[in-house]
Amino acid sequence: MDKLVLLTKLKDLNSEFSFIKNDEGYEFSVTVSTDIIDQLTGCIDSGIPISDFLFNEMYIELSDLPVYIGKIVKVQLSSQDLRQKNLSLYNEWTDFLSFKPNLLHPPESFIILKEETIFPSSSIEGKLKHFIDISNFLHLLNDNADHSTKITNKVIDEFVYLHKSRLNIPLILTVESLNEALDGYSIVEALFLDSSHKEQKSSIFKEVMYGLLINIPVKDRLNYLLLNFGEFSKRFNENYQLFVSEFSFDDVRKEYEENKRDYLTKLNDIFSSVQTKMLGIPISLAIASLKMSSIVDGISFWTNFLLAISITIYSIMMFMLIANQKHTLSAVKNEYQSQMTRLKHQYSEQYESIKQIQAELNTRHDFQKKCLNWFYVMSAALLILILALFTWNLPWKAILGIA
Repeated sequence: MDKLVLLTKLKDLNSEFSFIKNDEGYEFSVTVSTDIIDQLTGCIDSGIPISDFLFNEMYIELSDLPVYIGKIVKVQLSSQDLRQKNLSLYNEWTDFLSFKPNLLHPPESFIILKEETIFPSSSIEGKLKHFIDISNFLHLLNDNADHSTKITNKVIDEFVYLHKSRLNIPLILTVESLNEALDGYSIVEALFLDSSHKEQKSSIFKEVMYGLLINIPVKDRLNYLLLNFGEFSKRFNENYQLFVSEFSFDDVRKEYEENKRDYLTKLNDIFSSVQTKMLGIPISLAIASLKMSSIVDGISFWTNFLLAISITIYSIMMFMLIANQKHTLSAVKNEYQSQMTRLKHQYSEQYESIKQIQAELNTRHDFQKKCLNWFYVMSAALLILILALFTWNLPWKAILGIA
């Protein structure tokens, strides 16, 4: 039979006859009638473990009940038979909570007789819902404890946390803790279900507990934590969100600082590639001043001519290189401006920092552009000087026919 149906039948029997705890399990008294006999027969057939019937402390059989119509007979429910069917009965929540294995490992099915609470149930609410949340939270406490004092595999006597100092939390749970829901438990649970930042979450978890419980008497700590769970969950969530925001800020800062380094490297490379080649300008001038001389014959003419052509070609190549580097410089600027605009929109809270980095990149870009412009001027000056020097050394008297 379905476990819920069986539990419901037991609950209804308790409502009608009021179970009493005894050494063997539970018992209840009935005044025998044909209806009662039919009811008890139906209970046995449905799987309820009725073990014995007693009349004046004398054991009788179910089949003998018609003889005792009108008499009061005790009906026994054996604890052993109940356990075999995975059915646990408790008079009240105090009895349930006093059995330590129930706290971390609740029974598969149970009834709290006085409150007529059954589990599993199609409707989980009130103290039952609060207990299930508490049991799940106890697992969180265990998972994040630095040490647990275990009596058996299913029984933990105490959780131990090592933060600023040792924090002991004995596993003592009272009924009062079931009166109110764990305010904010769903938030705490969701944070731990998320696999990110596990170590940091555990550290924050212990830090918040330490701050909340260190001045509370040891035996009252667990119940105080549960009764003030709203404050605990609020602090835990706020501290974790603060960590996440700082972590995110570090990621953002790392991203835009890496971008800054990359773009500065690109800008510097543009300058360096031209700067090395610009060393040819003073070298060209030195060669020209040493090699160019007045043209007195064909050899000196061709020497000057080839030297002038070489330096002219060099100057033209420098013009082309500088023009190309200026295009590259402009492309790099467009690239980093686009990147910084994206970062400013994506991380608006870091707007000023990103704006400052963009300003630094703009300053470097403007400096490099000025340098390239000066390289233009120097290359043009080299070309003009060489052509002027070549022209100056031409045999103008012979050309003009002056004796």
